[in-house]
Amino acid sequence: MRKIKNNKKKVENVSVSQKRPIIIISIAAVALLIMVILMVIESSEGKLKITNNTDANIEYVQAYFVGAEGRISDGFNFENMEAGKTNVVPSGEYELFGEEANLEVRFKFEGSNEVFVDAGYFNDNFSGNININFSNSDEDNIVNLHVKAKNGVLKSNRVFCDDEFKIDIVEGMEIE
Repeated sequence: MRKIKNNKKKVENVSVSQKRPIIIISIAAVALLIMVILMVIESSEGKLKITNNTDANIEYVQAYFVGAEGRISDGFNFENMEAGKTNVVPSGEYELFGEEANLEVRFKFEGSNEVFVDAGYFNDNFSGNININFSNSDEDNIVNLHVKAKNGVLKSNRVFCDDEFKIDIVEGMEIE
């Protein structure tokens, strides 16, 4: 009987020692797969999305990066954005490392004055997604503007843009 017990212990020890390399290889394969997925997502081209979820038409929307010395990029220009419409274009890549830039958004609703806002903080190269969303407010003649930019899946402390503004479209100015 004693021999049987010793054999069982050896069989158990062999199976546990055989499982260790399999577990290590499995963990390494999962980690490698996650890294590849993140690299593909991070390298994908960003998009600029402008949405007019208001009841009014917008004559134009311009969005571009500005730094301490002025305009950094040519940016984007959209004209005649009808109520309820969305435009999406590739956003491109911007060399903003060390620029401490903002995204300036200029727009003009039909029958009002031009308004511009500076949104976000960009102090790193940017190639991510930008969302500019105009929506109706509960107040008359007031439009909510939400500007959000994200540089890929992984959050960066050098790129932060998630700003909301209230705009009086009759007066053509931002409300504090």
